[in-house]
Amino acid sequence: MATPRAPLLRWSALRDKKAAIREVTESFLIHRHDLSQATQDNYRLQFRLYDSWVAAQLGRPTRVEDVEPGIVNAYLDHRRTTVSAQSAHSAWKALRSLATFLAERRIQSDHGASVLEHVRAPRIKDEPRRALTDEELLRLLAAAGDGETGHRDRTIVMTLLVCGIRRGELCGLRLGDVDLRERRLHVRAATSKSGEARDVTLHLEAGKELDVYINDVRTGDVDPNSPLFTDHAGEALTGNAVRKLFDRLKVATGIDDLCAHMLRHTWATNYHRSASGSRFDLQAEGGWRTGRMVERYTKSRPFEERRRGPSPLTAFREATKGKRPEGKRPPQQGSGLSQTRTSTRGNVHAAV
Repeated sequence: MATPRAPLLRWSALRDKKAAIREVTESFLIHRHDLSQATQDNYRLQFRLYDSWVAAQLGRPTRVEDVEPGIVNAYLDHRRTTVSAQSAHSAWKALRSLATFLAERRIQSDHGASVLEHVRAPRIKDEPRRALTDEELLRLLAAAGDGETGHRDRTIVMTLLVCGIRRGELCGLRLGDVDLRERRLHVRAATSKSGEARDVTLHLEAGKELDVYINDVRTGDVDPNSPLFTDHAGEALTGNAVRKLFDRLKVATGIDDLCAHMLRHTWATNYHRSASGSRFDLQAEGGWRTGRMVERYTKSRPFEERRRGPSPLTAFREATKGKRPEGKRPPQQGSGLSQTRTSTRGNVHAAV
């Protein structure tokens, strides 16, 4: 069911700080069409939670003027203590974006700047992202192929492991997005978290699975704009259906924290382990705007693999192989002290 939206208001009608924040936030989201659908949904949720909390505290509908440092700081502290630091950080990002937009539109500002400019972001612990171990990966691949929809499910798992796409991007794939001959998988801008389209390398392991799935297993229309992954009725597979698939695999494999997104971490780590490309290639394939996300997703190789790797001087040795030094090392000359000792020993022997 589509989320009900408030009527679009002209910004001139919202210049009154007494305007209801619910109407302003919906108009803000409509004007911020550059945001991805996932970000818009998250912002809408954060605005609704803030609206409800402020209205309960003040005993009246929340207004535009209520987006101010004192109330926002109190709300962030409330979210941090009652829910989590991560939820407080999400609220801060949404409210800060709204306040910046209000300042740009001259609706509410602090001498032309955002009224929340000096509100600090809630600190969150940057927990490491876990990737599947090799043994866990073997169990996952074995379990994914079981059951009536085993081949489709295994194809989904292999596509996530080889291409590193997100769950929403997987569900948004269309038949025309798969180019087996060029070994290319196209991720559409509408389904990408970054809001930008990209092409992902379709390596052989996933290409084989997709070839059999598309030609022998898949049900549904064969139009290029038809969904790639479908259910029994030929309808597009939803994100919730993929979540239920991994809930089943969690039980079958005994991996308690297994989820679809963990395969993205596993892909990034194995991309690095296998030297599939440079750091910049990994960033482009993953659809990340900054290299910081590469660091968060990619783990170092196990020590056993690092130990078997080439020495840091390998390139130097290869480059200088066969080259003679410019000059021969001069013969070792004994120091004055050693000569004195030799001379002394000689005199001693002569005396004896």
